[in-house]
Amino acid sequence: GDTVYAFDLELRVTKSRTWPGLGPCTAALRWLERYYCLHGTRFQRFDPRTGEVHPGYPRDLRDYFIPCPGRAGHGNASWGDAGNGCSKMPFQALLSDDTGRIYAFRGGLSFRLDSWQDGHHAWPLGQTWPGLEGEVDAAFAWDGRTYLIQGSQVSIFLSEQGHRRVLGYPRPLQEELGVPSADAAFTCPGSAHLYLITGDRIRLVDLTQMPRHVGEPVPLPHGHVDGAMCTKDGVFLFDGTGYHRYPSVAQLLEARQPAPPQSITADFFHCPQ
Repeated sequence: GDTVYAFDLELRVTKSRTWPGLGPCTAALRWLERYYCLHGTRFQRFDPRTGEVHPGYPRDLRDYFIPCPGRAGHGNASWGDAGNGCSKMPFQALLSDDTGRIYAFRGGLSFRLDSWQDGHHAWPLGQTWPGLEGEVDAAFAWDGRTYLIQGSQVSIFLSEQGHRRVLGYPRPLQEELGVPSADAAFTCPGSAHLYLITGDRIRLVDLTQMPRHVGEPVPLPHGHVDGAMCTKDGVFLFDGTGYHRYPSVAQLLEARQPAPPQSITADFFHCPQ
């Protein structure tokens, strides 16, 4: 029915709670930070803390989880090139968070790139980042939080149990980071150093300092970048259909010429070339 039983592994006790409006569930599953209740051919997505059902549900399993001939599907075609990972449309931002999850953003959609379980499908922003709409200009993660920059505003989401927006956001980027806007942003794993890119300049922000101040601009060997991210494999700058990889931040700052371009669709989406 609408009763949920939670077993506490440390205390070895079972607690019950009531989630009206969600059940009955003939099955429940967690898939890439999304939680679903299935019943018959219908399913609902819900908040794992409260049981609250997300707007727009229930939906039909046969349009999402099971490819059935003759059904219209869930509308990816209506997103055009923005929803096609193999298209040549540039990405506006990329993000590698504290857990190693990688997301790409464009046209009000996001892609999960680090796991083939997601199939590299496009999802509306609100599916992963509740309450968020529009285009993301830059993104980075630090201290269990994800920062999504949209124009002169920034929203912060907590990463655990799905993404929950921090109360009081969005707020002006100038107040949060000391800059009016940014073309791209990145932090490297385990570091509190944020790098903001605008045009052909990059600036450093120490996220541990309050209030935050930006350092002096340093020239880049790129006139423009659409997005940037940093992982254990180095720093990636994205421009159009290609990307440039630098083994470290130091080597990026020392570079006088761009690193050789490589294909985003081939290396991140495994698209045929």
